[in-house]
Formats: sequence, C-alpha cells, structure tokens
Amino acid sequence: MKKAFIFMSLWCITTTCFAQNDIHKKATDSFILHYNNNDFEMIYNSFSTTMQKSRPKNYFFSLFNKVKKEHGKLMFLEQTDYQENSQMKSRGQYYGHFETGKLQIKITANAKGEIIGLYILKDKIVL
Repeated sequence: MKKAFIFMSLWCITTTCFAQNDIHKKATDSFILHYNNNDFEMIYNSFSTTMQKSRPKNYFFSLFNKVKKEHGKLMFLEQTDYQENSQMKSRGQYYGHFETGKLQIKITANAKGEIIGLYILKDKIVL
C-alpha cells in the first residue's frame, strides 16, 4: 500500500510538471496539422509579428520543405520538457517523431497562442 501511494504521488508530480496548457497544445497541434498538409502559410500566420519579422517568409518555407523532404511527415511530438513563466510564455521541448526518425523540436508560444520561437534542431538528431 505504501509503495502504491509513493508511485501515485510521483506519477502525479511528473504529469503535472510536463502537462501543457491548452493554448500551447493548440499551437503544437496546429503546427503538426499544417506541417503535414504542406500548409506552411498557415504555420507562418500562426507566428507572432516579431517572429514573422525575424526572417523572410521564404526562409521558413525553405526550412519546412527541407525538413519534410529529408524526414517526411511529423507523426507526433514526444514531450521531454515543458516550462511556463510569469510573462505568460510557454516552452515545450520535444522529440519530433518523423517518418524517417526523430529530431529535437522546441516550440515557444505566447498567451495568445502565437508561436514566438520555433527550433528544429538538425544537430540534435535522436537515434
């Protein structure tokens, strides 16, 4: 009985630490949907104004096309870390499971659900 209580306590703590808020979850689900449908314009439109101004639109489209060509569709995201801060920002770190392997992906969203940070890390290929 004592072991069951300890296990349940640890499980609750772990689940709470890594649970995404609804806004962040919608941003990541939208990213997966639009990436797989080659609707890179919708991904770009989900970026904050600052993110859109950070690089030309063609930069992001080229990146998505390159990742898609090399790794295929994004099957799902396996969350490895999640943080929220007092500025109403949420950052999730994931293993992106693609048709041909895994890549590390980081997505940061603001309180409006806009993507304010997106990293697909080529050097962090997970084997």
